[in-house]
Amino acid sequence: MTTQLLERTFPTTKQKPKYYPLVFRLPTSLPAEPTSRDGWAVSEEEYWAVYYEGSGDDHYDAQYEWNNGYLEEKSVSTYQVSAMTEWLILALQQYLDHEPIAKLIGSGTFGFRVQLVNSTTVRKPDVALVLNSNLHRLQKKDRSYHGIFDLCIESLSDSSKKDIERDTIEKKRDYAEAGVQEFYIIDDTNRMAFYWLNDFGKYEALEGDIIRSKLLPGFQFRKADLLRQPTLEEMAEDEVYRDYVLPGLTKQKNMAIQQAEQERQQKELALQQAEQERQQKELALQQAEQERQQKELALQQAEQERQQKELALQQAEQERQEKDIALLRAELLAAKLRELGINPELF
Repeated sequence: MTTQLLERTFPTTKQKPKYYPLVFRLPTSLPAEPTSRDGWAVSEEEYWAVYYEGSGDDHYDAQYEWNNGYLEEKSVSTYQVSAMTEWLILALQQYLDHEPIAKLIGSGTFGFRVQLVNSTTVRKPDVALVLNSNLHRLQKKDRSYHGIFDLCIESLSDSSKKDIERDTIEKKRDYAEAGVQEFYIIDDTNRMAFYWLNDFGKYEALEGDIIRSKLLPGFQFRKADLLRQPTLEEMAEDEVYRDYVLPGLTKQKNMAIQQAEQERQQKELALQQAEQERQQKELALQQAEQERQQKELALQQAEQERQQKELALQQAEQERQEKDIALLRAELLAAKLRELGINPELF
């Protein structure tokens, strides 16, 4: 960008004017515009000393990789591809918080040297991972990794055919030869791919709607979610992620569900006990009513027997009275007969 020099000058008269005029002067020679040094031939020593951590001395804002003697500027991905990569980093960090078996680097500026059969390169994957079991431990003070990353992730840039081929062909070939165990290419087209290194040193695709890492036991994600980018809360409810995303939240929710279920069962048990007590009381009332009815029936039966006995006594009394009357009549008849001079015993 052209820079203009601005100077404030004063008139030579003794009386100062009320306003000072501004005079613009252009420099006699303009500094050159900083430009990309993509494709420049530099030694590996110069790369590490000048270009690895920055853009050299020209203030051109770029990150460079080094490919067998030549600088390669790292291109920029689209916002969507960058967001997809950030979401995958989030999922990986959740996994590593739950299973701390590796260290994750997501800056895109942290490089590693790849010594191949016919060439040497220095690559800066957008995301990289080092297992704790890797022979070359990642140290806190390191500015580059001195071993081979176990997992590399590249956010594909479609700025040019060269950029696309660099990630999908060259890096895939170099990473496989170097021994990077898994390599992911993140893109919002059919160029998105996921590879694992087989026993023959060749990359095989991780297939399916759900990508299951062979490097990280239990780490998996749904390919469609790279575009959808669900929240951690949504992932914690999803069977694909619930084992490693917010496991504490999932545990709390499970405990809350268990407590709610326990309270529901306790309430149901209390209702059952109350119903059982109600039924027992109702049964007791029924039994009391039955006993009352039985007592009443017994009283009715006793009253009936009393009445039958009384009736029998009345009948016996009536029969006795009838016999007494019959005897009285017989005596009266015998007396009449005797008065008439007739002996009643002859009859």
